[in-house]
Amino acid sequence: MKNSPSIRIKRVPLIRLHWFTKLNMKIHQEDPIFKKAQESRRSRINFYFNFASKLARQFRFILLENGKVAGSLSIERRKRSFFVYAVGVTKEYRRKGYGTILMNFTEDFARKKKKNFICFSVLLANEPAVKMYDKLNYQSQGVGLTLVRLFLWKIKPLIENPELTEKISFRKLSNLKEIEEIAYFWWAKEIESFAGNDAKSISTEDSILDLDLRIDWPTFEIKTNGNQAGLMIIIPSDFFQTAVLFSDPKSTWSKEWLYKLLNYITKQKIVHVKNTQNKDSSTIKLDKSSVLQLFLTHQHKDNLVSNLDSSIVIHDSTEDRQIFFKKID
Repeated sequence: MKNSPSIRIKRVPLIRLHWFTKLNMKIHQEDPIFKKAQESRRSRINFYFNFASKLARQFRFILLENGKVAGSLSIERRKRSFFVYAVGVTKEYRRKGYGTILMNFTEDFARKKKKNFICFSVLLANEPAVKMYDKLNYQSQGVGLTLVRLFLWKIKPLIENPELTEKISFRKLSNLKEIEEIAYFWWAKEIESFAGNDAKSISTEDSILDLDLRIDWPTFEIKTNGNQAGLMIIIPSDFFQTAVLFSDPKSTWSKEWLYKLLNYITKQKIVHVKNTQNKDSSTIKLDKSSVLQLFLTHQHKDNLVSNLDSSIVIHDSTEDRQIFFKKID
């Protein structure tokens, strides 16, 4: 589709950040992440300021049709790439090819700024967007973190004493730099396995995996039979026990190995610091009504779901995202 005379893309100055942030939140209100941010006034305010602070550090554009706002684009500058942080078209202007116009503009802008790649994450449930990126020759890195939830009262009888032929061990880590290095090591292996060296290099060199780790989150290196097998990060929460899991993309978890891992997570007594200034804290007690949340890649999600009964695992596919990229000539 050619740009008609009524279509114009205009850069948004920093002084209009508040307006631009509200516009993007309106456009993306169907996104589960944005929906979750609206659950309480406190979370809405925190999300808004966090979102706005990221937009402030980026290139911001709007697409105008006959002078009216039809879409928006926010681009984050990386070492070798542009990361499309937010792109969208307002509801009344969809299905007119404006998403394609914005992505073509992004590619031209990347060439102008001498960037080699364009990257972004997309909800897989957003089928029109996925089809558009496929037509524009974007490739999936083959990975993306997704969320599964497990009812403890259902899995506890299964995981109490798993018979395990493999020896699984956990080493607690306390050095934040080491934790980040191990996380990127496994993430890079995942990407190389599914999408090749180009995807691996931009993901590691340009920090495509946005890790926001804290030293007070219990983190463990996982070993199987003495060999490195993955990394587990436990995130304190008032309502859930939440773990992020990185692992070898070629590994196939046996049911017994998985039970041992889940058993170890459930036995951790996690101190949740509510206020870092006042040092208020509480110990999370997991009871039979608790829910265990796991963040892991799509491939390992499939492995977990295949090993556990469907009545135990809850997986909301609307939260599935993958990272896409394209090499710019």
